[in-house]
Amino acid sequence: MTTRTKRPSAMSEQLLALLPVYGVPVIGFAVFLACCGIPLPTAVIMLFGGSLVATGDLSFWAVYPACVGAACGGDQVGYWAGRFGGTGYVERFAARGPKRQRLVDRARDYLERRGVIAIFITRWLLAMIGPYMNPVAGAAGMRWKLFIAAAIPGQMLYVLIYTLLGLIFSHNIIAVAQIVGNASGFLAAGVVTLALFWYMTRVLHFSLKKRRRRYLKPRGRRNRH
Repeated sequence: MTTRTKRPSAMSEQLLALLPVYGVPVIGFAVFLACCGIPLPTAVIMLFGGSLVATGDLSFWAVYPACVGAACGGDQVGYWAGRFGGTGYVERFAARGPKRQRLVDRARDYLERRGVIAIFITRWLLAMIGPYMNPVAGAAGMRWKLFIAAAIPGQMLYVLIYTLLGLIFSHNIIAVAQIVGNASGFLAAGVVTLALFWYMTRVLHFSLKKRRRRYLKPRGRRNRH
């Protein structure tokens, strides 16, 4: 009895092969397409982008803004398609496959329960729903200013998570890519990011506290002359 391993699509393999050659444009283009609803392993592509930053082949300050801009651009395409196309467009968008129909239904349910918070959460923590949330939010008549106010910070966090994971774990990038390829990987990445953020804030807090003790005079001694 033989077992079959799940292979990425031909389009995904081509994009990953082009990363070392064309770098930032390929990463940005892949992120844009994924946020428009085309199934691509965006998180894996950004992980490899982060690993190329670690090796010095790419610059973080080129990869990060390019990915954020591409992700936000894809969000806008989905939102306005739903806004102008209405529920009819969303129904046609969902009818392209049973998996897409399930994700659109989840996006509708989550938007009804969470409102604008659902936009922020589905950019990074539940990123697999994000591309399907965009047309649903547009068709539901969500105000554009509210949408971008939640979408842009969420995409900034999303790109930061996977670029930093790729940079930090560049030597084990294949193993990390396999982890984030599962739905639970998105939750794991969020936990890692929160842990790093907590550690950084604690270090900054103790550093500022130590400086305050060094440079400020005790209150009882200020008026003694």
